[in-house]
Amino acid sequence: MKRISKAPEVRRQELLDTAMELFAQKGYEETSMGDIARAAGVAQGLCYRYFDSKQKLFQEAMDQYVHTCCAGFLPVIHDRSKSIQTRLEEMARLILAQDQASPQSAFYHREDHQDLHQELSLKICRCLLPHVTEELRAACASGELSLRRPEVAASFLLHGTIGLIGPGELPLEERVAELLRYANQILSAG
Repeated sequence: MKRISKAPEVRRQELLDTAMELFAQKGYEETSMGDIARAAGVAQGLCYRYFDSKQKLFQEAMDQYVHTCCAGFLPVIHDRSKSIQTRLEEMARLILAQDQASPQSAFYHREDHQDLHQELSLKICRCLLPHVTEELRAACASGELSLRRPEVAASFLLHGTIGLIGPGELPLEERVAELLRYANQILSAG
């Protein structure tokens, strides 16, 4: 087999993508670095050149997925031409429209991966927290909201989302509607 040279960032991304596809298909525990190397068409040693362990590869893939998930929300969060209420409603629509077909989504939403989904959710909260806090502070400064501690409200909004939109018995649409009701209560409580 002829060796194909690729730029390091291209190869690294290829390994991350391949790993997530295999994790989604076979599961994390059942996927080895050798499996990832074979599927990517590279020597196993090359995988270790980019990632010292499967755990580090997985954590980097998770962090990358967190940023992908958050990227769609940031333009809505920071759109100051719209009210906080409108932005909340748009974010709810984004939650409902999220791509459930991606390998990452399939992996994190497996019933036996609730702990990983929880970890992912917490990382998303940490990523979005400074952005939501900034916008709640701006809304308070403009007089749109009256919150004593916007950073606490932001934390409640984001971390409360985990329990409401995570796996549950109610359809996602109902859970998101409930999320909006609670968000409005938190923001109007002042």
